[in-house]
Amino acid sequence: MRRPAPALALALFATACGGPTSPTTTPTAPSSTTPLVVASPDDPSSEGVDATASETGAANAAAQQEVQRMLAIVARARGLPVRRLVPGRVLDRPGILARIREHVAREIPPGVLGYQGEILAALEIIPADYDYLAGTYRLIQGRIAGFYEPADASMYLVDDLDDAEAKETLAHELVHALQDQSYDLAKLLQYRPGDSDRLTAVHALIEGDATSAMLDVVAGSAFAIDEAVLRKLVAVSTAMSTVGDTPRALQESLAVPYTDGFAFVQRLRRKGGWPAVDAIWRALPESTEQLLHPEKLAAREPPIHVPVPPVDPLGADFLPVFDDVMGEQALRITFEEYVHRDTAATAAAGWGGDRLVLARRASTEAPGRTEYALAWRLRFDTPGDAAEASRVLTARFGRTCRMRPDLGPISWAHQGADIALVAGPYERAAAATPAPPPPALVDDDSPTSPAPAARATGSCARAKTWLDKVLKTPLAGP
Repeated sequence: MRRPAPALALALFATACGGPTSPTTTPTAPSSTTPLVVASPDDPSSEGVDATASETGAANAAAQQEVQRMLAIVARARGLPVRRLVPGRVLDRPGILARIREHVAREIPPGVLGYQGEILAALEIIPADYDYLAGTYRLIQGRIAGFYEPADASMYLVDDLDDAEAKETLAHELVHALQDQSYDLAKLLQYRPGDSDRLTAVHALIEGDATSAMLDVVAGSAFAIDEAVLRKLVAVSTAMSTVGDTPRALQESLAVPYTDGFAFVQRLRRKGGWPAVDAIWRALPESTEQLLHPEKLAAREPPIHVPVPPVDPLGADFLPVFDDVMGEQALRITFEEYVHRDTAATAAAGWGGDRLVLARRASTEAPGRTEYALAWRLRFDTPGDAAEASRVLTARFGRTCRMRPDLGPISWAHQGADIALVAGPYERAAAATPAPPPPALVDDDSPTSPAPAARATGSCARAKTWLDKVLKTPLAGP
């Protein structure tokens, strides 16, 4: 289940599709060999397989035997039972990517990924003209080595891996198969509107568990790998295998389920071995804050509920189309775009709760154009924590409203333990729901096609009125 990581925008994408190779591998260039289906002869999904892939039953059986051999190895290492055998499939990169797209189309409501891309642009996490959806698929295509698919309980492997890469990928992905057999991954990762932070924490547990068990198999012990060293390996591997125009935040989002998840699982194993990890599977973390802070997990400190910010100051034609909780992990990644990563981590650590909303209006003056605007409300644990976060925002946006020619005004305010931010409105020529990705993506370093040009339509005076309303909306929490 190699998945791109769940920062703000990738959180939902991560739960929907196969993602990167294991942290310590970098796939070679894609080959054009015919896909080999590794499945039992009575597997109905093997119908219509190319003759060159099925002409040698002995090779097919040997490949399936290797899957089952590794399944037994990882079951012993991880301490989870094998409840059923796992069909395996070896596909070329276009075939793997097609499976991922099918999963995304099936699991994620139309428009959601486009809305998330607009949020990232409004916050200056990706460039205003960056094609988020196409860029994310390209990122996955360059990194993927294989994935486990809960929908059909099958293992998918890219056909261009060397022996070491294949071993690591099988070990990692077959841990996901065992997790699924014991804990029902499809149910745990089901998309729920407004639930990305909790889902992100669960995803990190899933990937951290599989990474730790995989390293037990391929390195002798996961405890032979320091968490800081793993972070560096992941960063280098991701940077080496991504296209040149991939924003840093998306690369970081790809890595954090493995790095933060691994650190989380290793803490649990140091205290109580794999039984301590299994106990967390039965009482999952409720937020990335609990994932990142052992004391908050132990206390089961709940996130502060923040209501959806109001959008009515924008006018009756603007309607909320997407809202979500960013969470501490995604807040950290966002702040890393504005300041040094250590400062960002410290400032994000005071997170208590948040909620952002994207509003949309179809332009009446220019048919075919759409306006967007973003509001974000955060509650920190203490006023001092909010003051730390405010210094990060000051470093990026200044203290007063800043007018951007493409993305419109951006303005924020700090009051006590609260921070509010508004961005936009701005206008694009394209509709909010993006067109489906092309059937095949070019596997080179050429940049993605630019997103439709944005043009500011708001004003700082209008942003101030909206910001005041967002900041004064009472919270349900303390």
